[in-house]
Amino acid sequence: MERKLAAILAADMVGYSARMGADEVGTLRRLQLARIQVVEPEIAAHNGRLFKVMGDGFLAEFPSAIDALSCSGGIQRAQRRANADRSEVERVDFRIGLNFGDVLVEEGDVYGDTVNIAARLETLAPEGGIVVPEDMRNHLQGKSATVFEYMGPQRLRNVPDPVVAFRVATDVEEGALSSETAALGTALNRQPVLAILPFDNRSGASDDMHLADGITEDLITTLSQIGHLTVISRNSAFTYRGREVSARQVGRDLNADYMLSGSVRQSGDKLRITAQLVDTTTEALVWSERVDRGMEDIFAVQDDITLTIANSLQVELAEGEQAKLRYTTTDNVEAWIAFTRGVSHFRTVSADTYRQARAAFEQALSHDQNAAQIHAMLAYTHAIEGRFFWTEDRERTLDLAKSHADKALALDADCSDAYAALGYWHMCYQRLDESCDAYGRAVSLAPDHADIRALYALALTFAERADEAVREAQIAIRLNPLDPGWYQGVLGHAYRYAGRVDDAIAVLTDYNWRSPGFGLVDLVLAHADEERMDLAKVRARELLAARPGFTIENWSLTQNVKLTARLERDRRSLEEAGLPIGEAS
Repeated sequence: MERKLAAILAADMVGYSARMGADEVGTLRRLQLARIQVVEPEIAAHNGRLFKVMGDGFLAEFPSAIDALSCSGGIQRAQRRANADRSEVERVDFRIGLNFGDVLVEEGDVYGDTVNIAARLETLAPEGGIVVPEDMRNHLQGKSATVFEYMGPQRLRNVPDPVVAFRVATDVEEGALSSETAALGTALNRQPVLAILPFDNRSGASDDMHLADGITEDLITTLSQIGHLTVISRNSAFTYRGREVSARQVGRDLNADYMLSGSVRQSGDKLRITAQLVDTTTEALVWSERVDRGMEDIFAVQDDITLTIANSLQVELAEGEQAKLRYTTTDNVEAWIAFTRGVSHFRTVSADTYRQARAAFEQALSHDQNAAQIHAMLAYTHAIEGRFFWTEDRERTLDLAKSHADKALALDADCSDAYAALGYWHMCYQRLDESCDAYGRAVSLAPDHADIRALYALALTFAERADEAVREAQIAIRLNPLDPGWYQGVLGHAYRYAGRVDDAIAVLTDYNWRSPGFGLVDLVLAHADEERMDLAKVRARELLAARPGFTIENWSLTQNVKLTARLERDRRSLEEAGLPIGEAS
């Protein structure tokens, strides 16, 4: 047995037996989804390991007490959001107990008094709450802004001496705190989390929407480069476009501590930009500004905003990080306007939108040939068009992808999107080790870029590194709380390759429910993997109803797998489920 120090998290579902009595199938499904979509991503993001699942509970280990505490807070906040619109019988709430100390590890399992005490403390936690022993609370003092409430000595089953317990004073409802504590601010976060909402277009013209979106995109991209700040992904933030929403609601939905919002008004060459930073817990205004400048000053305005936000949040900038806060995509306004229009089209994946994105990026490049980011996005666009055969000359399209990626890296050796484009390009040719290396480099340069992590997970899956793929997909989902459905597709795909068929079916079923018609191919294959061809055939009929033109040949062209034996087996399963072979087109 290996002996080491570890923090242990023990949790179980509140009211499990009663909910099972009311709705057995639904309760099991919701518990499984909570584990897949919330628990495992939070554990992975906090350097932890889930080492045991038992019925309605689970156990995880962490290298540090602060990791375990932060993970626990993330799980509870995410579950409160998930339960917001659920009836009482549909809720999934957890109690959590923590402990830190000496443990024994054998064949992946963890044993010892530290584990036992964490499990006993969990029973003392309130619904949605967290309890820690005095030793762990003392260890955390000064390392976290968390406030602990004294519960006194507790007699625990099979523990000879009383254990002094403390309840973590987390936010309860609507950001309110227990009456015994002051405002906690970022109680369970080691670094502030910022949500940047899409700036309002006050110009009146719909064409100017790209201007407001471009400023928002730039602020997200630039501030994401700060090592001591987490910025919520663009996909989640943009779900609030055109909606009246309170800072408190955004904080609860996105697990964000601060919200930046603003507006843009253009009149000829004149520009008015307003911005305000709000604490999502207290809804207090931290900072606000209104600037009237010429269009040629738009990049300087963005630089001012980013530096002001970093200072307002008291973010400690590492050496060289302040330089990263300067806007560097292009210093040509015409190029920037075309580039932002291209990014807008790029966000929707289809042959038509990618033609429009490519045209916009090419227009941007005509104004600035030396912008690394423009070359990188053109490379990405060409690579995706090549993979899905949205081009008459696939080889030339993929050659252009490589050429633009190389040019981008020649201009900026740390361009994360260029490495991601290279990763995608390698994947098209089934050079999966090279693809994973390129994506790994992209992730190291942009660790908060949820889309890059999700695509890295796809490359890892094809490379038969499914456990790593699951982890990356889970981190992507955590970074993008209101993720686009395709993240679930990537996670379900990774689960199936990892042999976790039940988890794959749960995630893919939820994906299809959220985005009807999607995830069905992998659902057919997952049911075939579990030798339930009756269910596979049902899903196959649903697939053909949603995508009448589906053929196995066309699907095969997009499967850049490492093992041809796997592809052949999957092809046979699809054919047995009743899907047409067809011809490649």
